[in-house]
Amino acid sequence: MQVIPAIFGHRGACGYRPENTIESFELAFAQGVAAVECDLIPTKDGKLVVLHDADLSSTTTVAELPQFADRRRILQLPWRDIDGWFVQDFTLDEIRLLRAKERLPEERSGSAKFDGQFKIPTLEEFLSADFAKAGTTLILEVKFAWLFKTAGLDSGAILVEALLASNWRERGLKLVIETFDYEVLRDIKAGLAAAGSLEGLTFVLLTEQWRIDDVLKTETADEFLKRCAADFDGISFDHNMLSEPVPEGSSAQFGAPNSWVADARALGLTVFSWTAKVESAKYSIEEYFQHFVDLNVDGVFADQPDLFINFLANAGLTSTVASVA
Repeated sequence: MQVIPAIFGHRGACGYRPENTIESFELAFAQGVAAVECDLIPTKDGKLVVLHDADLSSTTTVAELPQFADRRRILQLPWRDIDGWFVQDFTLDEIRLLRAKERLPEERSGSAKFDGQFKIPTLEEFLSADFAKAGTTLILEVKFAWLFKTAGLDSGAILVEALLASNWRERGLKLVIETFDYEVLRDIKAGLAAAGSLEGLTFVLLTEQWRIDDVLKTETADEFLKRCAADFDGISFDHNMLSEPVPEGSSAQFGAPNSWVADARALGLTVFSWTAKVESAKYSIEEYFQHFVDLNVDGVFADQPDLFINFLANAGLTSTVASVA
């Protein structure tokens, strides 16, 4: 059966506005998305803010504020060192002094025109924004939980506490919680389950090729998917994982779909894929979007969701997915 995916606003409509801002989310909903996705990272005082990078210099105006000049430092990661300003060194009150900026200004000069105009939202502000109406689906991604644990910040536990204190369920919202960290996602689910009902919540594991390569050192793909199906509701793949290699001599950008989606769905998992961004199209945008449709997934995260939605409409296609949460 052909599945026509629901289209999600990836960090809002981040092809047009600085990502993870209220304005970006508002635009995505105005463009007709089924849901928007935000990234969550913790501040020094244990508050979740809606930002993608731990390094504030990539997505905020922190480098322009002289009072924070002495916060610049080198963060040593296992694979590289980063010179910047880091969210775990800032309190929420200090984050409120920053403004968002475009992370990819060379590619998205239109979005960069809004640099310095929009605030950094908190999780609570995201959940209570005007677009968060009854029936709305919001997707929460917990980022880099392993990194913040080294600073004594348990992102998963902070999220559980914040959601238990929120009235999101009474307001009729539906939440999808996702992260790349299997154990963190399982702990978040367990924490929320222990406090009461899981109604209105969907748990989705994010994955990508190098993570799957690690998994396949100790278990088969079938064993991994069965484990996911036992613990979670869905799985979200980097779209590049879902195609066979391009045949030698072919000019195609992508190969034919492989079996990951069908195998996951056969076990009852909802399947998402990320990320559709028009800058990555090798040939026409239409061919590029058709690739995501051919993957037969339930939902696709898009940086320019209006273009994907328009492509589906022009092709006479509407989403066959009844609900994403």
